[in-house]
Amino acid sequence: MAIFVSYSSSDGGPAASAVVEALRERGFDVLWDGDLSIIHPLSIPAWMETAVRDRTVLVIVSDDYLRALLSNDFVERRGVRYEAGLVRHKIYHHGGAHGCAVLPVVPPEVDANALPSVLQQLVIHRFDPGTRHGEEELVRSLGALEVGNGGGRMRAEPECEGVHRTRSVLAGLEAHPLSSEQAYRLAYELVESGDGDLELARAFDSVVGVAKAHGDVRLVRRLSEMCLRTLSSTLPLKGEGVLMAKVLISGKTWHLVREHRFSQAASVAEEGTQIAKKYRDLYTVARGQRAHARIFLHMATEALPYDREFYLRNCEHLLILATTLFRSICGPTSEEVGVCASLHAEKQLQRYEMTRERALLVAAVERAQVAEGLLTPGTEPYQWLAVLQARLCLAARKYNEGKEFVTDVITTADFPEVVARSRQVRADLLLATRDRAEAVRDLLVAEELFRELGCEYAAASCWWTIAKIDSTKLVDFRLTAADVDRLEDLAPDPRDRRRAVLEHELRSSKRLTRRCVPDWACLVDRVQHE
Repeated sequence: MAIFVSYSSSDGGPAASAVVEALRERGFDVLWDGDLSIIHPLSIPAWMETAVRDRTVLVIVSDDYLRALLSNDFVERRGVRYEAGLVRHKIYHHGGAHGCAVLPVVPPEVDANALPSVLQQLVIHRFDPGTRHGEEELVRSLGALEVGNGGGRMRAEPECEGVHRTRSVLAGLEAHPLSSEQAYRLAYELVESGDGDLELARAFDSVVGVAKAHGDVRLVRRLSEMCLRTLSSTLPLKGEGVLMAKVLISGKTWHLVREHRFSQAASVAEEGTQIAKKYRDLYTVARGQRAHARIFLHMATEALPYDREFYLRNCEHLLILATTLFRSICGPTSEEVGVCASLHAEKQLQRYEMTRERALLVAAVERAQVAEGLLTPGTEPYQWLAVLQARLCLAARKYNEGKEFVTDVITTADFPEVVARSRQVRADLLLATRDRAEAVRDLLVAEELFRELGCEYAAASCWWTIAKIDSTKLVDFRLTAADVDRLEDLAPDPRDRRRAVLEHELRSSKRLTRRCVPDWACLVDRVQHE
């Protein structure tokens, strides 16, 4: 059984030394501060964190240790204060007294009844370092704890097997391209069995990269929630604190944007960025700022006219910060700078759509050309840029050129979300040239793709565009222009409009009399409160 002895060297050293000697004679694997001169760890705080997390902790109670445990003002011995904080965290994450891997050991001179409540709730052991009185009871208690937890040796072996299995699957996943079916299958397998797996949380970037390449919103959500739970319930080693920031920025923010929950996504992106700043991980800070800028751009798209400028200014400010950081970290010609340039072009396009100032459209095209020179052809950012270039062509009324951009993406892209968005943009280009039949075909395929990926808002947007063109492709009655206007006034969210139309169709099919005029206000209210 692996044991760590936690004590204050100022007044608990003799008792700790006697406990270590007694337990080692009984064959226990005991670690304590007296071993530091032999093992020479690179980081003593990291050594403490690992020992407290992975071993059963014996707390040698003394006056100084109790002061460190109960107060952050005990500055005479910072090491014991830090160690006591780790022990407090370990106790907090265990329910009840029995089975807790923290055992207080009380020498004769300490009154056990005067211990603080954080230790009183645990199973307390008496031990006399002079006579070793209490040794047998302590050994029996450790043995019972070992059996109760499934046996130290038996418990360690499955854990090692689990770590080895996770690492083997990760090695297989990283050997395949992100967009391959093999990588997706392995990512799904890891998420299915990875609850509480710290190795999975450490490899979050690799796994989430595969899930995002396949556009699987549900898988990204499950993976992010799982990793956040794991990281919240364990003591991070040195250098692992920033993992939480990466999960929030690359995982949770990403799926919240696809779920159209922009306000929550903005808060999560800000939280992740602040955590990354705390650990001075500038690369993750830059990614967080860029993600936050993208959210502001989405919010500007749906905001009222007098709010749009606020969101666009915030977007521009964060993009400047992110671009500056990426330039200093990765160089001025890096892919990351190219992604920022693409986002700048998208912002300029939105400003053009607000004002119709030709100079803004020209600036957007120039930014897109800069981004094209920095991004690698065939990658997902490059293909998203092609979709943006098609949108720029639509704004400039270069419809045939725009169709070429998105058609190339549709025929060559390996990323389902990019393909779905390309079909949606091609439908807009086809509608601009009055080719409604082809546009509807593209929108039907795009809607199906978005729904499979879990992008319900995007799917509903495609559905509503079809309904406005020819509702008989979707339901058994025709929506009039007045119906369309009324629904758009009542329900800004296309998901609510779609559900209201389907609710009317369902009710109409059950009526015994002739069809009635739909009460859209009633239907929208009903579906919004279901």
